[in-house]
Amino acid sequence: FENAMGIIEQMQLILATTDSVAEEDADPMICAIDLLDGLCEGVGVNFAALVSSSTRYSQHFTSVLHALCKHDSVGVRMSALALLGDLARNAPSLIEPALPELVQEALANAEPHMHSLESSLCNNAVWAIGEICVQCGKNPVPLQPFAPALMQKLIALLMGNGTDHITGVPGLAENAAACVGRLANVDPTLVAPELPRFLLGWCDGMAKIVDPTERRDAFNGFCNAIYANPQAIHQAATNPADAISSILFAMVSWHVPSETDAEEAEHFLRGDFNGFQPFPPAEVELQARLSRLLVDIHTSVGEEVWK
Repeated sequence: FENAMGIIEQMQLILATTDSVAEEDADPMICAIDLLDGLCEGVGVNFAALVSSSTRYSQHFTSVLHALCKHDSVGVRMSALALLGDLARNAPSLIEPALPELVQEALANAEPHMHSLESSLCNNAVWAIGEICVQCGKNPVPLQPFAPALMQKLIALLMGNGTDHITGVPGLAENAAACVGRLANVDPTLVAPELPRFLLGWCDGMAKIVDPTERRDAFNGFCNAIYANPQAIHQAATNPADAISSILFAMVSWHVPSETDAEEAEHFLRGDFNGFQPFPPAEVELQARLSRLLVDIHTSVGEEVWK
């Protein structure tokens, strides 16, 4: 920890006094941030104690992280945002003193780009915000000032159909779908008013999520948002049946193995694929919520639309 922080400190001084800085000049700093991230993942909840034990850096760690999240180097920001997400997951007390500033920097970097490095930066930013949402629990206060701007960014990511710099970024739709769900788990009213604008894209993104925790969070948030704005089903598409089809498609994804390719998925939808898997036994509560949601949607739209 001390060595990594020392390298970051030295590199900040060197880069600040260099007239022309190339992206590769920041590589030692990026490696040091990645080392910190590895330590955070490795020691988990004990990382906060590790930082506190440092007489030199314990008081400045959060301010250093903030500076890294707004660094000129894309690579530095990308690694710093990955660290931010893991800190939110494992050592949230370390980011609480500067949470508004850190969320603002993550939000500023949640912009998709054609360049692969900047696309990964956007992915990390969205993922980090999602992890911060998880740590907020049911307390929306820290997120309320940023929720409107965050929703506009997430809607653009989820509804970027046909836009190469969005749809061509692996994992971006999934991260955006999980992030919206996690925000809705904190407070569905932060998500529900805009739901008709992105319900279809959200369903598509949820269907692609592989990580079981992120998938569970996304679908729970989806249920929360739908119940907060049930009219969204009627407003999301010209024909409510299209919205219902999107919801069903997302739910069916729970029963398709994650390694299934496009051709196998097509067979599955036609009913002639043998790879069907049952709903995960660990998610009985969510399964019951989704079943209840379908019954309620059926009742809401009526028999004719449901057919």
